[in-house]
This record gives sequence, C-alpha cells and structure tokens, in this order.
Amino acid sequence: MKESADNHLDHLSLKVMGKSTTESPSFDFTTTLMSQINTLKTSKVTTYVPLISKRIWALILMGVIAIFGFAIFGSPAENQSWLSDLSLDRISGLELPNLMPNFNMSQTLIYAVVLFGLMFCIQIPILKRYFDKRLDA
Repeated sequence: MKESADNHLDHLSLKVMGKSTTESPSFDFTTTLMSQINTLKTSKVTTYVPLISKRIWALILMGVIAIFGFAIFGSPAENQSWLSDLSLDRISGLELPNLMPNFNMSQTLIYAVVLFGLMFCIQIPILKRYFDKRLDA
C-alpha cells in the first residue's frame, strides 16, 4: 500500500516537473546583484556597545569589595544592628495592622527590598540613556 502511494507521488512529481520550464535570470542580473551588495557594504553597520561600560563594572566591583571588607573587618558591635547604623529602625519594626498580625519581616528581606529598589532606581536612567543613544544613531 505504501509502495503504491510512493509510485503515485513519483508519477505526480514527474508530471509537474515535466510541465514546468526552467527559469533564467535577466541579462544584467549579475551587475544588479553586485551593485546591491556594494550598497549594503557602504551602509551603516550597527556596532556592539555594552550596556554597562568598563568604568561602571569597576565601580560595582569596588562597591562589592567595600561591602565584603566592611562585613569582615568592620562589623558593628554585638548589641547594634546594621539597621541602627543606617537609621532604618522604623523599618525593622514594621507590622501590617490587622492584615497579617503574625507577619514579621526579617532583616535580610528588608535589605533585599531596599537593595532591589536602589538598583531599580539606578538602572532606569542607565537604560533610558542607552535607548536614547540607540535611537539617535
């Protein structure tokens, strides 16, 4: 059964190919194509520009090293917390009234939320400047 279907498809393809004519390009096809290629070579090429420059990476690296250095060598006394140094004591005692009476935010969560907000506020101007430059070019 499969052989008969294959034979039928073979006969059909031979019939279609027999009726079609071969196409040939126009007389000046090569010159037209080469002129189009030359115009593409002379057109403006988009170059890769990193979103974060090397100078910003250096600043980020110095900041991370400073944070680790403070955590290792300059840790606060045992009775103090980092939030008291940053004067963020009111955030550490944050409770949502009557919505979640047993919900207490850990210090790690507070640090993560504050750092996320800070990074978000830093990234928006950088991205805006990047896309403005990209549209101008």
